[in-house]
Amino acid sequence: MVCAVDAEAAPIRELLGGGTRGELDGIPARLLVTGMGKTNAAYALTVLLERELVRVVISFGIAGAYVGSGLGVGSIALASAAVYGDEGVQTPTGWMGTEGIGIPLLPDPEQPRFNVFPLDGAWVTAAERSLAAAGVAVRTGPFVTVSCCAGTAELGAERAHRFGGLCEDMESAALAHVCAHRDVPFLAVRGISNLVEDRDLHRWRIAEAAEAACGAVRVLVRSWEP
Repeated sequence: MVCAVDAEAAPIRELLGGGTRGELDGIPARLLVTGMGKTNAAYALTVLLERELVRVVISFGIAGAYVGSGLGVGSIALASAAVYGDEGVQTPTGWMGTEGIGIPLLPDPEQPRFNVFPLDGAWVTAAERSLAAAGVAVRTGPFVTVSCCAGTAELGAERAHRFGGLCEDMESAALAHVCAHRDVPFLAVRGISNLVEDRDLHRWRIAEAAEAACGAVRVLVRSWEP
């Protein structure tokens, strides 16, 4: 279970008795708080995977939902893909991703990855079913990972259109990238703290979103069959 900051981790940490490892509803589990952003996330997860055997990585935390995604504050989003939203080049005619440049972010003769890292469909479907069985309403779609979050409605709409994304965060694509290198199953779930619109912190609900995300993670872990 991987998140960026302590505010996102708090409900899970409490269930683990205040630590970072133990059992969650009888299932052995490990909590990793990486720090914010792609580099911190990739580094921390790489170090963990070098040292420990991990069966599946579940990324969780809060995110901003794109207007029109069908998500509201407190909703749960599940990733079908993790997309690098910044990597590329801004040209006079618009933004171009790494496929347009011709350089994959993960070279692979069979499946080179450019900006988009698709998640394993079987794992995503199983997660959807587990959440639905627990009564958790969820929307599934691409997560857009950025270094500079959209703090305007205009930029949010642009990214939503460009990537078909549900929401944006700052870590998912980097974590999916590491897991693809290591051939480790990866899931990402987010509680929605705000809509991606002109920035207004008074409308954000960070604690509510973190609780919702942790509740979803608990459902997923509980449904795990060793």
